[in-house]
Amino acid sequence: MTNVQTLIRQDGRRQLITGGVLFAGGLFFLLSILALQYQSFPLSLLYGPVLTISGLALLKTGYRDYEKAKQTDNGFTEDHIIEPVEKLPARMYVGHSTKDVFQATLYDMDGKAYTHINEKPNLLHKLTFLAYYGSILSADYIMYNQHGDAVYHIEKKGGFSWRGYVQLPKGHYVAYTKDTKHKTTGRRIFRYIEKDYCRWSAEGDPYIGHYNVKDHEGNVWAVIKQNAIPVEAAERFEEVNGYLVEWKRREEIPQSLLAFLFLLQSRQN
Repeated sequence: MTNVQTLIRQDGRRQLITGGVLFAGGLFFLLSILALQYQSFPLSLLYGPVLTISGLALLKTGYRDYEKAKQTDNGFTEDHIIEPVEKLPARMYVGHSTKDVFQATLYDMDGKAYTHINEKPNLLHKLTFLAYYGSILSADYIMYNQHGDAVYHIEKKGGFSWRGYVQLPKGHYVAYTKDTKHKTTGRRIFRYIEKDYCRWSAEGDPYIGHYNVKDHEGNVWAVIKQNAIPVEAAERFEEVNGYLVEWKRREEIPQSLLAFLFLLQSRQN
């Protein structure tokens, strides 16, 4: 059985290494300013603060996760969230607007919000977002259902590779994500894993950004298209960063599938 402690410890180590590299790179650029190297001044002024702040943020979350692993239960808990969404429109959009990068929402084509996740970023995270969209930073979200009730706590771990976790409101881990590449086709495969079985997967071409979302039996529930603009609502979603969702099965949508879609969208932040 997959060990939660081991995974989070790996995440903490990866963030510490990445943070150290970025922080050292940021200091190099900042010191070049003090050394009066005028040719590199614009680059140093641009990259020095961003790399330094990003490095500090990853060092902080990496140390937190490394210590957190020591106090985390070993195994994953069964997901008891059983209330599905009864029915959804055939075409929807999941993402965040450029005006609010710390909240992502699942919309229908009329702009009605069905469910959303909120992030509570710290100061370092906010500062980094001013110059860089934070895709390598860690982030914590709360996912709310259509009634406004908190359903899951979602964690995105930072670094140059990506992993996400889903927790119940009381803190028990129920799932994590795994990112692999098909050796033959080169297609990217994202998996949503509960205990030792893959409940959801998304497979597609990372350059095109189209993915088929399937359950563990291979049934396609949705096709998602990264940053695709729906023609029927082009003005509404032209500044929303995320995925167009075309549902193949529209009824009894599990909350875990919506959490998986939000985790995929968080990779772009």
